Amino acid sequence: FQGEEIILTKTVGLFIPMNPGYAGRTELPENLKALFRPCAMVVPDFAQIAEIMLVAEGFLDAKLLARKFITLYTLCRELLSKQHHYDWGLRAIKSVLVVAGALKRGDPTRPEDQVLMRALRDFNLPKIVTDDVPIFMGLIGDLFPALDVPRKRDAELESFVKQSVLDQHLQAEDNFVLKVVQLEELLAVRHCVFVLGNAGTGKTKVIKSLNRTYQLQKRKPTLVNLNPKAVTTNELFGVINPAAREWKDGLFSTIMRDMSNLSGDGPRWIVLDGDIDPMWIESLNTVMDDN
Repeated sequence: FQGEEIILTKTVGLFIPMNPGYAGRTELPENLKALFRPCAMVVPDFAQIAEIMLVAEGFLDAKLLARKFITLYTLCRELLSKQHHYDWGLRAIKSVLVVAGALKRGDPTRPEDQVLMRALRDFNLPKIVTDDVPIFMGLIGDLFPALDVPRKRDAELESFVKQSVLDQHLQAEDNFVLKVVQLEELLAVRHCVFVLGNAGTGKTKVIKSLNRTYQLQKRKPTLVNLNPKAVTTNELFGVINPAAREWKDGLFSTIMRDMSNLSGDGPRWIVLDGDIDPMWIESLNTVMDDN
């Protein structure tokens, strides 16, 4: 190549997974596309994947439960309103199965259909908009008839949450306390959670209330607030100086580095408080993924 001989390692391959027409992703230039061989992908068999994962999580009646699971998600995709934050794909399926596995191990004597129904209901309800809740609950009721499993409640956590809400001179309404508890439940299975809603709906207060709850529990939380839209993408994530070929850390990478050097095992949060926009959120894709 340009007078230089390059030794190729035959065991190395280059693959570019593409999402055509996806917001925030740049299309591959034609001259580069010509060097790669296109390969079409097909939608996998979700029911089979769910069944295998249920077996791996310790469920015995996996075949029937997997069918119910996939039926629910298929119907949700078709019947619920179209919201940007709804995801009824494989990633969402995988995370609920992990929750179901944890619930099963925590309560081994409970029947499996009750365990799965509780996971599906309690993990999906926080993200479903008010208008869609009756439809979603109707679907759950149709697929799991005559099952009414109570929410798994942590009375001690709820009392701490109520105290933290009152400490901020707010009213500890049941709905608000529920949102704080739901955020805690989501953070138990996900290391990245979005708190979505219109202005003035209490998003920041929910986050602050949970942080205050951790303080009351003596868990020594660390919280850093950052507005991702206040700076450029390079200032946020860092950039390589083209002249010196040196890496210069951005705000986000500096905070992340500092947090990883903290001692103790208390919760560490970076709160990116601002509009979600493909330009900055796309760069966090692999950080937020469940890999």
